Amino acid sequence: MIRARQHPFYLAFFDVYTRIMLKSHFRRIVIQGEVNDRGQPILMIGNHFSWWDGFIARYVNMQRFRRRFYVMMLEEQLSKRMFLSRAGAFSIRRGHRSILETVAYARGLLSDPRNLLLLYPQGEIRSKYTRPLEFEKGWYRILRDSPGPFQVVMYITLVDYFSRRRPSANIYLEELLPEDSGSRDDVQRAFNRFLERCVALQKEDV
Repeated sequence: MIRARQHPFYLAFFDVYTRIMLKSHFRRIVIQGEVNDRGQPILMIGNHFSWWDGFIARYVNMQRFRRRFYVMMLEEQLSKRMFLSRAGAFSIRRGHRSILETVAYARGLLSDPRNLLLLYPQGEIRSKYTRPLEFEKGWYRILRDSPGPFQVVMYITLVDYFSRRRPSANIYLEELLPEDSGSRDDVQRAFNRFLERCVALQKEDV
């Protein structure tokens, strides 16, 4: 397992780089939805549809939560971009016993209220038109077994061009209710209901 080794220089660099990249490639970025920050650790789960997802999630954290940012990546990807570990990335290796170490590490992150942990339960990038979204099994152990208390925040990014050269991105936020987190299937259903509500709102944003 590759652990995150956050470094102040890389954190500052990626904060600036995130703002520059998003501003230059998107006409506008709007965060919608209010989540009451209770000062707890945050587990954020989102739809995984593009190369931009990590930048977008980091931007949400910068604007709304201001936690230390951590994200789980596949080990084969992180090993080729080790500098990302300096900005909060750590690895998971599918089908390997080190996955137990990764789960324990993620649980540790969720014991510190200064932290935000980003996960993509789909496991890999899927088309933004894929509905309903299907979640992998392993990730739920982190939510289920972490001692808490911590908040679970869902986020959906929907991108449209309309008549513009550059796209606009709407980022929708909603807290996962405790009654919707009893099982992986419960979380998947709640996330897909949230997705459908976001799509309905997106249709109105012409």
